[in-house]
Amino acid sequence: MAFGIFKKKNTADIIYMNGHIYTQDPAFPWAAAVACREGRVLAVGDFEAMEEIRSDETVIHDLEEKYMFPGFIDVHGTPVLKVFEDKYLVIDPVWDLETVLAAVTDYAEDCDNEVIFAYGYNENILADYEEPAEAHRLLDEAVTDRPVVLLGISGVHCWINTLASDMVTEAAEDEGLEYISADYILNYLSPFDFEEVERAVLQNTEDLADRGITAVLNLCAPDYLSTLYQDCLITMIGESMPFKQRFINSLYVNRPLNPELILHKLSTGKTNCTELGGLITYDHLKLEVSQDEEQAYFSQDALDAICLAAAEKGYHIHLDAVDQESFEKAANSFHLVRTKGCKRNTLIIAGEVAAEEDAPYLTTWPTDYLNESVFGHCRSVSDAIDQLTVKAAEIIGRSEDLGSIEQGKIADFTVFEENPLDTDLEVFSKMHAALTVIDSQIAYDVDEECIEEMCDILLSMRL
Repeated sequence: MAFGIFKKKNTADIIYMNGHIYTQDPAFPWAAAVACREGRVLAVGDFEAMEEIRSDETVIHDLEEKYMFPGFIDVHGTPVLKVFEDKYLVIDPVWDLETVLAAVTDYAEDCDNEVIFAYGYNENILADYEEPAEAHRLLDEAVTDRPVVLLGISGVHCWINTLASDMVTEAAEDEGLEYISADYILNYLSPFDFEEVERAVLQNTEDLADRGITAVLNLCAPDYLSTLYQDCLITMIGESMPFKQRFINSLYVNRPLNPELILHKLSTGKTNCTELGGLITYDHLKLEVSQDEEQAYFSQDALDAICLAAAEKGYHIHLDAVDQESFEKAANSFHLVRTKGCKRNTLIIAGEVAAEEDAPYLTTWPTDYLNESVFGHCRSVSDAIDQLTVKAAEIIGRSEDLGSIEQGKIADFTVFEENPLDTDLEVFSKMHAALTVIDSQIAYDVDEECIEEMCDILLSMRL
């Protein structure tokens, strides 16, 4: 038996058969074959029943009794921060001015980068320095022989030393610019080696694929780093390199910025993804809210205005509530969003508080920075698979397309040699995927990866 609408013209491009296919469809939980056409599932069921949708051009892929699941979606990681974690100085937003300057000094002494870059300082530490030149001279105390650029925790302000200021000012004057933005400073000074970042991104996508991840939600990374990561992915697409995960980008906001600025950044990000075939998307606003006025503090009015502005333009909102009061603020804002007629947006509160009954939002656990958190929050392998498939699809607002293997849904799959459901969480957390499939095409094949690795080893031995 096969579930699907069979018309002769709707022949399959590819059929995966002879497998144990866990569909996540309660009405039809297991199947032996799945037929795909133009990147979507055409039919699910028994291979023998798919004769009508096979043609001479249909590719038949034998799963050799492997175990196939809906593509795993990581919605709790921080892939961008993971890639950049050892490439810049991480500043804790709670550090005072003296601590930041000492950290920059120590980092510069141990670092041979042409441009010193750091991220995370709290802009409030410069409140007593109204003139830019004063702030520049403070950094001169740490480093004078190289340009220094520090990106604030808000992601919209830069602090630079005098050398960097002179370089940027001269370039801006040559271009006739009257206003120098943080984006201009970062793009001009370009503190990262793009090829090095590209290699790190490629390695990260391979590591994720090895775990069976076919889509990843980017959380809590400043726009500058997210853009660099995304640019690397776009380069990979342009060079026809295998694309191993969908990248669901988000705009990270942890300060009450002007809603118009937020919408501008969201709109620009979304526009940049329009020609990428759904492999990269930008339709999430990521907020972090705290009652600490020195950190991610929002008034209720400010949070209401930002959430409503984003929701009315169709963006999903994922909000980390750091404390109980922030959770209540978020709940109030999301209730407001719903009463204003925004019914289709996915609204998520990540925190330690359970949602009220019939709440107009979903809840999940807080974002775990640089941590594979799903296994620490689940009680069974079945629960973990639910979190990586149907629950993850719900969180990213894509339940109609992802999360299960059903007719009409996007053909993203994760395949293992053995059945994860026969193991425990510890074993499952260390399992390696045999295959991953995106848009019905194999994106990752562990056997091919092993062959390539062996060839590289042999080549290096020859050299």
